Amino acid sequence: MKKLSLAAIILTVSISLVGCTNSGVASDNNKNNTESTTQNSNESNVQNSSESNTQNNNINNTGEISLDKAKEIALSHAGLSSDQVTFVQANKDFDDGIQKYDIEFYCNGKEYDYEINASNGEIIQYDYDMEYNYIPNNNTTNNQSNVNTTANISAERAKEIALSHAGLASNQVTFKRTELDFDNGIQKYEVEFYYNNREYSYEIDSNTGNIISYEQD
Repeated sequence: MKKLSLAAIILTVSISLVGCTNSGVASDNNKNNTESTTQNSNESNVQNSSESNTQNNNINNTGEISLDKAKEIALSHAGLSSDQVTFVQANKDFDDGIQKYDIEFYCNGKEYDYEINASNGEIIQYDYDMEYNYIPNNNTTNNQSNVNTTANISAERAKEIALSHAGLASNQVTFKRTELDFDNGIQKYEVEFYYNNREYSYEIDSNTGNIISYEQD
């Protein structure tokens, strides 16, 4: 009888120990699940917050792009970065029923002017001008006689240069004019063409093939 009682006591103690062990394991599992859920929730909140901040930096409360985004668009089109240029104008304007950003900056003696649509970031117009340290001479005839009047590149080559810069092909555009001109001591080609109701104007150095200025309107 004593043996049976002792066995019953041992069995009861064993069952209690097993129950405590299982309870501890369940508690650890619940703790781990809670920690994992909390961590995933925090990571998700951080990611969503970061994405939201990035979006807010590019779009303001009115649904329009920000001034910083307009600058990025202009710089990207010009193939430049912010540390390469000096901004002289960056403001918002309203013209012909359109909200736009006027962006102007300089780089290596070149002036860049952009008009960016504030609602969708589209480039409305851009202009690029090379600045020359040229001192005018009152004697225009003598001034021109000191310059090579024979162009090193042909009119066709000037058109190719302009089209390549605009990212267009000759069969996509309608040429308005291509003529050789002399201005401020520089012999240049003036190339104008149309594409999708937009006018492209280029001035190209007839000796070097460099683009002196360009405009899209």
